[in-house]
Amino acid sequence: MNNTKKESILVIEDNQLDMLVVKVLLERHFNLYIVTNGEDALKAAKEFDFDIVLADINLGDQSMDGVKVMRQLRENEKTKDLKIFAVTAYADNIKYYLDAGFDNVLTKPVIKEEIFEILYGPIDELNKMEAVSLKKRSN
Repeated sequence: MNNTKKESILVIEDNQLDMLVVKVLLERHFNLYIVTNGEDALKAAKEFDFDIVLADINLGDQSMDGVKVMRQLRENEKTKDLKIFAVTAYADNIKYYLDAGFDNVLTKPVIKEEIFEILYGPIDELNKMEAVSLKKRSN
């Protein structure tokens, strides 16, 4: 029996299609909590414990984009050390988002392997960890 805890991810995404893609890619591997705007994201982060935040940069709200959400999470004692990843279609802005304080940047369209590499390192290492973990459980 597998007793490992799934990591929890707060997904901030206002585009229904992108939300569906992330859900399909990740829901088997993580506990997902999906919100569509920055205000709901900040409320959720105060109420629940997350391991990771995937913050879309353009949330369709001029007053609260993904950068502002990240900055407010960094200012809060409870959430300041969260792994926060920017999610954007603008690959030419990666350096800006890293300099702003994001831990890493995912570019759209998001692909599963890219998410796992950013979270856990190269895929080969992840596969080795899974093999070791399965081996340990069978003993």
